[in-house]
Amino acid sequence: MNTATKGPVRLMENNSYFAHDTHKYMYCTDGVFSDFIFSLITETIPVDLKNYQHAFEMGAGMGRFSFALVSHFPKVSLIEPSASYTAVLKKLFDQEQVAIVTSTLEDFFEKNSIPDRSIFFNFHLLHHLTFEQRRDYFNCLRKAKAPALFIEPNPFNPLIILQLLLYPDMRMKDEWQYLSLTRKRLTREFNACGLDVAAHKTLCFLPPPLTKLVLKQPAFRKPLLSLDGCARLLPFLSSYHIFYCNAAD
Repeated sequence: MNTATKGPVRLMENNSYFAHDTHKYMYCTDGVFSDFIFSLITETIPVDLKNYQHAFEMGAGMGRFSFALVSHFPKVSLIEPSASYTAVLKKLFDQEQVAIVTSTLEDFFEKNSIPDRSIFFNFHLLHHLTFEQRRDYFNCLRKAKAPALFIEPNPFNPLIILQLLLYPDMRMKDEWQYLSLTRKRLTREFNACGLDVAAHKTLCFLPPPLTKLVLKQPAFRKPLLSLDGCARLLPFLSSYHIFYCNAAD
């Protein structure tokens, strides 16, 4: 059964912003950072992820967050519209249980049915979509009756603005929308499309570049997990905020 609804969910198709040799700061050759973020996720959402057999990552980019999904799920599909990025994914995840698909969101949902016991992961995706694209995507998720997890930059963290100055591949005209994707606004958009927010939390207390440096020292990984508890006291300093959504009954 096809779960798609037709609509303008054209995700970053043929966009030079995601061309070859751009955004090199996102490239990872190991899963240390991905595993750390995944550990924070498992402590945040009120569900046992082991119950899911198939993980879909929409807009997988160059696989920065994909390593943990490949490690923890029996089957993983990485959906990415940029052919330059899927070429990177194929080199990193040349494994039997991993499917790598060059596709827009619209084409993916038009051509595929979503199996039972599936879950969707979305890292840094929503702020690259228009309001209409997000609406159409959320409607697809509702019809698929699949839970979805979204991680976006924390719009209240002032350090995120600094990244625009540090990384020349980042452009304000392509990134500005994350500033408006607050918990209140996204919750309203989810609810309007029939998705309930089962959990929300800020996470990753240290900036990602600093977190990656600290994680290179194995002895610091466990203390870093404990440090993230400070996010409860100073949530505006966390790098990300996370939403876990289910289709409304």
